[in-house]
Amino acid sequence: MNLFHHERRKESAKIIAPVAQDFGQVAHDICENALNDAKEQLHPLVRNAELRHLRKRREFVQAFKLALERRIAHKLAVWQPGVQAVFQFDESWMENRDVWDGSIHLLVKVPRLSNAIKTFGKKLDQNLTACLQLLGWSCFGRRQSILEVQQVTSNELRHGISYGAMFHAVYSVPVKVWPLKRSAG
Repeated sequence: MNLFHHERRKESAKIIAPVAQDFGQVAHDICENALNDAKEQLHPLVRNAELRHLRKRREFVQAFKLALERRIAHKLAVWQPGVQAVFQFDESWMENRDVWDGSIHLLVKVPRLSNAIKTFGKKLDQNLTACLQLLGWSCFGRRQSILEVQQVTSNELRHGISYGAMFHAVYSVPVKVWPLKRSAG
């Protein structure tokens, strides 16, 4: 019976973990779907405007950033079933919230720290960076990296240490982006 469970775990890990060449396709899908999600947030008369015009609209850029965060968070949770929640955070409280610098900072709540999440984050970052640079936006232009994925455990949260201390911050508390609560009704 133990051998069966071991083989089953190996099998599910193969399904969950994308192979290297899949990261490019995953990044492309995340970007394309996030663009569509952001367009859905706009007034119907504006949705079909060219991307070069939409990127000048603050509400579109904010919706695109949020859509990227949620889609990346969901993908991380699918790849790593131990992920309990994903939060977005700003690098500093001084960050101008009206102007996006093109970076995404995610904090992943896990039962224990995982090298797999680090590796997935780095590979996804490389591919997302390449994909987003194709948009031609100045905020992505010369960036070497776009995605930062950090991990936090329940113990760190409980004691307010390491990345858990962010949840006790005054200015820049992380905001949950996955899983989202579904409204009843």
